[in-house]
Amino acid sequence: MIKNEVITEIRTVLIKDWDPLGIGANLNLGDEYDGYIGSIIHILMYSPSIESIISLLNKIENEDMGIENTNTKYLYPIATKLMKIGEKFHI
Repeated sequence: MIKNEVITEIRTVLIKDWDPLGIGANLNLGDEYDGYIGSIIHILMYSPSIESIISLLNKIENEDMGIENTNTKYLYPIATKLMKIGEKFHI
Protein backbone atom coordinates (compact mmCIF):
# COMPACT_ATOMS: atom_id res chain seq x y z
CA MET A 1 0.00 0.00 0.00
CA ILE A 2 1.25 3.46 -0.91
CA LYS A 3 1.67 5.78 2.06
CA ASN A 4 0.14 9.24 2.09
CA GLU A 5 3.67 10.61 2.49
CA VAL A 6 4.57 9.29 -0.96
CA ILE A 7 1.55 10.96 -2.54
CA THR A 8 2.26 14.20 -0.71
CA GLU A 9 5.91 14.28 -1.81
CA ILE A 10 5.05 13.49 -5.44
CA ARG A 11 2.30 16.14 -5.39
CA THR A 12 4.81 18.68 -4.07
CA VAL A 13 7.27 17.95 -6.88
CA LEU A 14 4.54 18.18 -9.50
CA ILE A 15 3.29 21.53 -8.20
CA LYS A 16 6.58 23.18 -7.24
CA ASP A 17 8.95 21.81 -9.86
CA TRP A 18 6.94 20.62 -12.86
CA ASP A 19 3.77 22.79 -12.91
CA PRO A 20 3.29 23.19 -16.68
CA LEU A 21 -0.02 25.02 -16.13
CA GLY A 22 1.45 27.52 -13.67
CA ILE A 23 -1.01 26.81 -10.87
CA GLY A 24 1.49 26.34 -8.04
CA ALA A 25 0.77 29.70 -6.44
CA ASN A 26 -2.97 29.00 -6.26
CA LEU A 27 -3.61 26.97 -3.11
CA ASN A 28 -7.12 26.11 -4.30
CA LEU A 29 -5.62 24.10 -7.18
CA GLY A 30 -3.13 22.10 -5.11
CA ASP A 31 -4.61 18.82 -6.31
CA GLU A 32 -4.64 19.74 -10.01
CA TYR A 33 -2.02 17.12 -10.94
CA ASP A 34 -3.20 14.36 -8.60
CA GLY A 35 -4.62 12.41 -11.52
CA TYR A 36 -1.06 11.75 -12.70
CA ILE A 37 0.34 10.52 -9.38
CA GLY A 38 -0.86 6.94 -9.97
CA SER A 39 0.97 6.74 -13.30
CA ILE A 40 4.15 8.03 -11.68
CA ILE A 41 3.88 5.49 -8.87
CA HIS A 42 3.31 2.75 -11.45
CA ILE A 43 6.55 3.70 -13.20
CA LEU A 44 8.42 3.86 -9.89
CA MET A 45 7.16 0.37 -9.05
CA TYR A 46 7.52 -1.42 -12.37
CA SER A 47 9.92 0.39 -14.69
CA PRO A 48 11.83 2.93 -12.63
CA SER A 49 14.00 5.11 -14.79
CA ILE A 50 14.48 8.79 -15.34
CA GLU A 51 13.76 8.28 -19.03
CA SER A 52 10.40 6.61 -18.30
CA ILE A 53 9.33 9.47 -16.06
CA ILE A 54 10.45 12.08 -18.58
CA SER A 55 8.52 10.27 -21.28
CA LEU A 56 5.38 10.19 -19.12
CA LEU A 57 5.57 13.88 -18.16
CA ASN A 58 6.20 14.87 -21.77
CA LYS A 59 3.27 12.74 -22.95
CA ILE A 60 0.98 14.33 -20.33
CA GLU A 61 2.04 17.80 -21.43
CA ASN A 62 1.56 17.05 -25.12
CA GLU A 63 -1.54 14.87 -25.11
CA ASP A 64 -3.47 15.88 -22.00
CA MET A 65 -2.55 19.54 -21.75
CA GLY A 66 -1.92 20.44 -25.38
CA ILE A 67 1.51 21.88 -24.59
CA GLU A 68 3.75 21.13 -27.53
CA ASN A 69 7.31 20.99 -26.34
CA THR A 70 9.94 18.78 -27.90
CA ASN A 71 12.79 19.90 -25.63
CA THR A 72 12.56 17.71 -22.55
CA LYS A 73 15.85 18.67 -20.89
CA TYR A 74 14.04 20.66 -18.20
CA LEU A 75 12.24 17.45 -17.13
CA TYR A 76 15.47 15.71 -16.08
CA PRO A 77 15.76 17.30 -12.59
CA ILE A 78 12.04 16.73 -12.01
CA ALA A 79 12.32 13.07 -12.95
CA THR A 80 15.39 12.77 -10.74
CA LYS A 81 13.43 14.10 -7.74
CA LEU A 82 10.61 11.66 -8.43
CA MET A 83 13.08 8.76 -8.67
CA LYS A 84 14.55 9.78 -5.31
CA ILE A 85 11.07 9.66 -3.77
CA GLY A 86 10.71 6.12 -5.08
CA GLU A 87 14.06 5.16 -3.63
CA LYS A 88 13.33 6.85 -0.28
CA PHE A 89 10.10 4.93 0.18
CA HIS A 90 11.39 1.70 -1.43
CA ILE A 91 8.71 1.70 -4.07
